[in-house]
Amino acid sequence: MIPDLTNATPATRAYYALPEDIRAKAEELAGSPRPISHLEILLAIGTAIANEREAAKRGER
Repeated sequence: MIPDLTNATPATRAYYALPEDIRAKAEELAGSPRPISHLEILLAIGTAIANEREAAKRGER
C-alpha cells in the first residue's frame, strides 16, 4: 500500500516509485524501522560510492 505522498520528501517519493517487489525485499533486508546513526548513513553512502566505482571499472556505467 502506498501512503499519501502529498507532503513527502523526494526520497520518500522515489522509494514508493520503486516496484512493490523491490520495496518488499528492501524492507525484508533492512528489518524493522529504528533510528539510524550518522556513521551508518556514512557507511551506506560510502558503500554505494564504492559499488559505483567498481561497476565503472568493469565498464557497467
